[in-house]
Amino acid sequence: MRQFLENVWKLLGKNWVSLLIFEILYRIFFNELVTRTARAAVNFSLRKQGYSYMTEENFMEFIGHPLTIVLMVLGILMVLLLLLFEICALFGCMEASWKKEKISVPGMICAGVVGSIRFIRRKPAGWALAVGGAVPCLLFQAMYGFITGMKLLQITAAKVFQAFPNFVIPGILAVLLLLLSVLFTYSLPFRVLMEEPERKVFQRVGEVFGGSWKKAVRRLGRELGRYFILQLIFLGILLLLYLVSHMLIVLYVLIVGSPQALVSSVLVYSDGAKSVLGGMAAGLGTSGTLLYFYLLFAGSERGGYRRERRRKKTPSRLRRILAGKAAAIVLTAVLAVGECVYLIYVVQREHPSATASSDYISVSAHRGGARKAPENTLSALEYAISSKSDFAEIDVQETKDGEVVLLHDNNLKRTTGLNANIWTLTYAELQQLDAGVRFNQSFRGEKIPTLEEAIEAARGKIQLNIEVKYNGHNPNLVRKVVRIIEEQEFAENCVLTSMNYKFLEQAKALNPKIRTGYTMNMTYGDLENMDGADFFSVKYTYITERFVEKVHALGKEVYAWTLNYQGDIQRMVNCKVDNIITDDPELVRQVILGGTDRSPGFLELLKYALK
Repeated sequence: MRQFLENVWKLLGKNWVSLLIFEILYRIFFNELVTRTARAAVNFSLRKQGYSYMTEENFMEFIGHPLTIVLMVLGILMVLLLLLFEICALFGCMEASWKKEKISVPGMICAGVVGSIRFIRRKPAGWALAVGGAVPCLLFQAMYGFITGMKLLQITAAKVFQAFPNFVIPGILAVLLLLLSVLFTYSLPFRVLMEEPERKVFQRVGEVFGGSWKKAVRRLGRELGRYFILQLIFLGILLLLYLVSHMLIVLYVLIVGSPQALVSSVLVYSDGAKSVLGGMAAGLGTSGTLLYFYLLFAGSERGGYRRERRRKKTPSRLRRILAGKAAAIVLTAVLAVGECVYLIYVVQREHPSATASSDYISVSAHRGGARKAPENTLSALEYAISSKSDFAEIDVQETKDGEVVLLHDNNLKRTTGLNANIWTLTYAELQQLDAGVRFNQSFRGEKIPTLEEAIEAARGKIQLNIEVKYNGHNPNLVRKVVRIIEEQEFAENCVLTSMNYKFLEQAKALNPKIRTGYTMNMTYGDLENMDGADFFSVKYTYITERFVEKVHALGKEVYAWTLNYQGDIQRMVNCKVDNIITDDPELVRQVILGGTDRSPGFLELLKYALK
């Protein structure tokens, strides 16, 4: 590996600055283009399919729709084309370095454009496969951050993994895919730099591993071992940068930050650092891997042969202009200034002021008060009342004989110990179960209450956020819940929420006075036509200041769920949400009022940053 690093320095001694500047500018451009294009494509497909918003209900239908599939294919082709441009630009830099020539950033851009066009012309039907096969190898370091950074990819990946009973099969497939991708990547210099038919490319690759099959296997094993050692070195560098950058962020916040907004500031800055490090991971992985395989290519017999026989071409006028020093300085400066101005704008747009809110933010005790008492019980409601919460959020489902009771899961195993679904038991059978002992022995004998009992316990003391759960066995649940609310004369003291939008439309049709909220764990689509929801209850990780502003412009509210850590709570306060759903109402109230009585130290802030 030491020899590899020495060879890299010998190769790029003159052009490492150009390579570095190119990668920085390219990564910013790539990330912005891909993320914005992906969001625009999702919104376009949603509109054409007649959906206002993407939810758990319509996700699979949305993904399987022909228009979505076409847009996904076009998006993948765009990403592969961008990656081909980067590969050709990097190889252009390496080729110039091999010839002991200087190359500027505009020169690399020109090499990327010209090389991409030539490659596609030579392989019009196979260029995407050749580049796509190398993606797992080139983006190995950045794949996790790329998926988690784009929520739609994260959700899609989760759905794919849910199809497997365990992680063994996906793990094996991932290893095999990576090994195959290494072979694809190894052939890239031959494919891109050798203007020969595909058959001859395979012959040249085979020549590198020539000799007996034993020697070929040993050579291949040795190169694979070196490759994976290189990836471990890259991973170590990235982890070190990750730790050091977050430590510096914490120190900076402790020195200049507001005492009441330390955690919130750390979270905002660490999110930015993670984005930058994700780009660094992609740049380091791609350029480092291509350097490794280029050096193998250059050291092979074919590499030397190509350089002896290749006819020297006269550079075009455009290439000569772009490669000039003056053009290089001007274009690089324009690109750098433009990117910096844009990044400053994005940070200012997405970074809310780190202060306590002057507007009233209501607090909802999650599942009644799940941190201090068994969830969805009368004891939980008592805690929600004593904590001075504005709402108690409860979940309702239906028993076999049609009784509406408080329960979150379809199955009773987690809360009562009985492995049975709610729709298989009558209310009388449900009353034989203990809903408190698994939480704490002091709650032994706690029963699962009915909705009527919950309303009676809350009357005059606290409002209720009644989430109607959909399980496929309760088509009449909304009608029953609305009837109970009306009979109890509780419509002015509750809101009705659900992840099933049709439930909200049913509730509005039955009683327009009942306030309804759409519970979402995604933020894709348009909100304008969702008249069935008076507010939106959204998983906090998807909420941004811009999203809240858009909802408020519609005259509606944003409820954030489920927040239990000071920094996350402060971020939602800064985003100006209208309600925070939490297991710790007292902490939320302290943060809202700016009265948190503790100042976290370095290690605690670092824990938030690394979370």
